[in-house]
Amino acid sequence: MSSIRLSHPTKKIVGKISIPGSKSETNRLLILKHLYFPDLEILNPSDSRDTQVLQQALNSNSNTIDIGEAGTAMRFLTAYLAIQQGRRVVLSGSERMHQRPIALLVDALRQLGADIQYAEEDGFPPLHIKGQKLEGGKVELDGSVSSQYVTALMLIAPALEKGLQIQLKGFSVSAPYIYLTANLMRRLNFKVKVTQDLIAIEPFVPSAPKSFSVEPDWSAASYWFSMALLAEKAEIYLPGFRQYSLQGDAFVAGLFEPLGVESHFIGSGFRLRKSNEALPKEYRINLIHNPDLAQTMAVALAAKNIPARLSGLKTLKIKETDRLLALQTELEKTGSQIEIGEDYLEIKRGIQHFHDLTFDTYNDHRMAMSLVPLALLSPITINDPMVVEKSYQGFWGDLEKVWFDQIN
Repeated sequence: MSSIRLSHPTKKIVGKISIPGSKSETNRLLILKHLYFPDLEILNPSDSRDTQVLQQALNSNSNTIDIGEAGTAMRFLTAYLAIQQGRRVVLSGSERMHQRPIALLVDALRQLGADIQYAEEDGFPPLHIKGQKLEGGKVELDGSVSSQYVTALMLIAPALEKGLQIQLKGFSVSAPYIYLTANLMRRLNFKVKVTQDLIAIEPFVPSAPKSFSVEPDWSAASYWFSMALLAEKAEIYLPGFRQYSLQGDAFVAGLFEPLGVESHFIGSGFRLRKSNEALPKEYRINLIHNPDLAQTMAVALAAKNIPARLSGLKTLKIKETDRLLALQTELEKTGSQIEIGEDYLEIKRGIQHFHDLTFDTYNDHRMAMSLVPLALLSPITINDPMVVEKSYQGFWGDLEKVWFDQIN
């Protein structure tokens, strides 16, 4: 479908929503399974298109692999294929993927002896990869661009003869994702040590567990926090979440608490409720470690007309789209005044007018889902709605469960 029109007759959200498994956990587990644990059963895996793309690539014997828009797959497979001895692969993606830098990861792998060449423009996919036996040892990597570069190296480290010591230069962005990788590997009994600027992983492969259960995705849950905020009444139960999560985006609960969205763990999950507390007069937060929450927060704060500054967002320019520019463009359709810089977005004035607006999604799943809660204020139209399948296949069906009206 090319567009979908959304509205909500009661503006009250009450129900139980089962969020899909974490894309971040599942994709890491898939690499670990294919490298070390072929019999590992992954329970409650993500059903996202990105995960399906990665799974298909790992199962493929082709000498050409096209991962489309799947950025995680590009980074993880670059490292994975670099150690598949004797295999030659051209790893490519969409036009936008070929504009997203990968030089830092390629340079780090080349330090270790990898044979990777650029097929077109230096520093960007597509890549010619010839698998080699890599000894490992020590490598330097700038951690200020993407945590996925670091994770890609961490996942292959136990397969290297000498293991791997990753010396991080610069401030590590999205650090919770690095800790997610380390903690996930530790739960599988790999030997991983992490300090402020050094990650050390031993060349040790433990006995394989029989299964591993993936927690639901906190990034996907963030859109339900936003819906709870914008609804007139909200009581939403999200089962399966861990109170002490491995995922950094569990931070979302703390972001919405001062806005009056309460989250309480009950059994094996938590309940969202909207309180009637006064909203803050302004809001400032550095999201350098949680950039995937930026779109959710920007739309929610603009909708509540709260002056806000979101910083630490420099990585948003190299995502599926330039997310800072996309947010500015779409929110200004509502009369909002948005200022953007290299690493920040500032809401100087929130939503002023709102009636039957149409929003573009820029082939970006998070743009689509972050804008949807606005349908609780007035009917809206979302272009290219199926882009949500990149991370949350059942999103539109879950909206129907809480009585959103949808016209295709």
